[in-house]
Amino acid sequence: MTFTSPRAHAGLRLAAAGGLLSLACAGVLGCDDAPEPAPAAAPGGMPLHHMTAAEYNSTVAHLLGTSLRPADGFPASGARGFDANASALATLPQVLFQGYYDAARQLAADAFSNDAQRAKILVCDPAGAGGAGCARDIIERFGLRAFRRPLEAAEVERYVAQYTHAVSALEMSPVEAVQLVVRTLLTSPHFLLRIELGPDPARAPGALNGYEIASRLSYLLWSSLPDDALFEAAARDELATEDELLQQVDRMLADPKSAAFFQNFFGQWLGTRTLPSHTAEPTLFPLWNQELKGAMLDQANAYFARFTTGERTWAEFLTAPHPESPLIAPLYADDPEGVRRGFLTLPAFLTLSSRADRTSPTSRAKTILAQLFCAPMVPPANMDIPELDAAGGDSVPADNVRKKLEKHRESPDCAGCHDLLDPIGLSLENFDPIGAYRTAYPNGDPIDATGVYDGAPFEDITGLVPALQEAALAGTCPAEQLFAYALRRSPTREDRPEIAEIAGRWGAGTMAALVKQVVTSEAFRLRNARGRAR
Repeated sequence: MTFTSPRAHAGLRLAAAGGLLSLACAGVLGCDDAPEPAPAAAPGGMPLHHMTAAEYNSTVAHLLGTSLRPADGFPASGARGFDANASALATLPQVLFQGYYDAARQLAADAFSNDAQRAKILVCDPAGAGGAGCARDIIERFGLRAFRRPLEAAEVERYVAQYTHAVSALEMSPVEAVQLVVRTLLTSPHFLLRIELGPDPARAPGALNGYEIASRLSYLLWSSLPDDALFEAAARDELATEDELLQQVDRMLADPKSAAFFQNFFGQWLGTRTLPSHTAEPTLFPLWNQELKGAMLDQANAYFARFTTGERTWAEFLTAPHPESPLIAPLYADDPEGVRRGFLTLPAFLTLSSRADRTSPTSRAKTILAQLFCAPMVPPANMDIPELDAAGGDSVPADNVRKKLEKHRESPDCAGCHDLLDPIGLSLENFDPIGAYRTAYPNGDPIDATGVYDGAPFEDITGLVPALQEAALAGTCPAEQLFAYALRRSPTREDRPEIAEIAGRWGAGTMAALVKQVVTSEAFRLRNARGRAR
């Protein structure tokens, strides 16, 4: 198949890629021999895709067999929405470039530290009779996986020349010279960025090539590089058909690597990824510990899996039974029958939407509206929002959140938002800050979880869920969230019709079915089909 050269494209060069180039030069080569920087964007505005920290760790693990996690020390992403949002690329801090270079040194050394890991790279013996021919074979095979596409002839020659120079001029052994080339490849923009190039005259207008589709699939579902099956399908140009894409989705979701989809897509969309850093006051909640946090996260991911690799549909997201967990069982000990069902009563959600010492009905309601309904929750500009703890002073019990909120709403500035948020958030007041069921506040005041939503009264969360579920099914939020995650950018106005079509075809089925609708859409398969990156 035809592969378009990165150097066939004129235009701007990315400052970030230039930084990576300078690090490669300083570390291992003269600049005349270093890989060229990547283009800032392909013709037509297709943005570069930057690996997130989670993707970097996963990619090097599958590429090298390493257990190192160097990206854990990289600066946090400045992206809005999902970590991989392409708009964050323009603000990559300079310190990250040094992090990439340091990581490449560590990873290359680790990759050659034992026989098992060396075997993933040394497909032949460069010190044997094959010599330079073996080195070329290693470079081509490793380069395919590192760059997620075949190396061009000029690139192969460049890296073979580096290998030859290391052996002859730097007096390295053949294996040491290969290690040097690996280290250089790991600092290349073509490793660190997913670069989707401009129109290919050999393909249909706007069509991505097979390797680009393979990378889109693998980073969507595995947060990592393609496996051999995807590379082979790309080489045979089989990923251009809907049937092949659907088969690949089924295969990839059945693979254990799809755990990354639950951790990174659901974890960012619904916030569960932040659970490890959440704190609760152990003197108030003796059950709270690291093991409980881990069990909450495992349970949430198992819950998400039932809607993706299982048969649960989105219509059941707020009503499905919870996966059982012995570590979490004590939190369920006082549950009335039928109260603990659906995402909103998962301990992970209830804990993350609370403060360390008390529940936060406002936070719980904002999370529900923003995450499940994609409703913008931005307070008015220049508004001074008082702390809830101060509401009512000593006249209102500190432990009684409902009474505090009633005082809070007496302010005209606060009433507008809280009239919407409070009924939803207070419906969950029977669940304490770590998700255990309760009937009274710590001071003995009885819990009142009643309210009115859309004109209809309810007694507690079980009475509110049907209305919330009906509203959720009428919207397009899951399709919008998955679209943004898969395309690595915020949807634009031009994308709205396609998102509506995706949601309509999906019909609130399983999340696997939604994945299939997204990956067979024009936006996923074509270069900038409708939307434009902003």
